Order: sequence, then C-alpha cells, then structure tokens
Amino acid sequence: MMQWLVRNASELETSIVAIERIKEYHEIEEEAPWKCSNENVATNWPTEGSISFHDFQAGYRKGLEPVLKGITFHVKGSDKVGVVGRTGAGKSSLALSLFRIIESAGGKIVIDNVDVSKIGLHTLRGRLTVIPQVSITLYIFSYP
Repeated sequence: MMQWLVRNASELETSIVAIERIKEYHEIEEEAPWKCSNENVATNWPTEGSISFHDFQAGYRKGLEPVLKGITFHVKGSDKVGVVGRTGAGKSSLALSLFRIIESAGGKIVIDNVDVSKIGLHTLRGRLTVIPQVSITLYIFSYP
C-alpha cells in the first residue's frame, strides 16, 4: 500500500511539473520573424564585416532596466577586436545582441550597411558566427 502511494504521488508530481512547464512555454514571448518578405540582403552578405552600434540599448526583459545603455562604436571590416571586461560588464549581452537573441530597446546595429533589425532571424543567424572563449589551463612540469 505504501509503495503504491509513493509511486502515485511521484507520478502526480511529475505530471504537475510537466503542466507547469507547458504553461510557462506558452507564455514566452515569440521571437521576431524567421524570414522577412521585404528583406533586401545580398546572398553573399556580409562581405566586409564592418559592425556599427548606434546608441544601442538592450535588456533581457521588458520592464527591467537595460543591461546595455547607449553603446556606440564602429569596427572596420578587417579589424580584429577583443571585448574584455569584468563579470557583468556586458560582453555576453553584446554578442547576444548581434544575433538578436536579446532585442534592441533603442538604437541599432548595422553590419555592412544592413540594419540587423530589418532582416529575418534565419538570414542573420545563418550568416554570422561566434567563436566562443575556451579557457585552457596548461600545466608544465619539469623533472630534474
């Protein structure tokens, strides 16, 4: 009897968690369109790789203060740039903004003269690449 009660209570809890998760997923705000019908981007875009942020702002949720505020800079196509800063400085948020994983709350991002907010997510994310940081610890031992 006790075993039956524990098993049924466990199954009930699992079912309730699944229902809660479905409700949560149902309430998530949809992303921007995957494709835009009025998209006018060359098939080989981006060609140069220049990136400009113009008074850009972004946050993780509506109603919260933006995590990026008034970001303005330009990177020429052939330049190599490193983004550095302490924890919480906005490095990851900057990368997420390039892919529109977090959307603009103001300003714009332009890559090779194309405002990324005007193109579909499939085009944007299919044409950009991120090389993630990999931390490697190297141990060198010396024996006499």
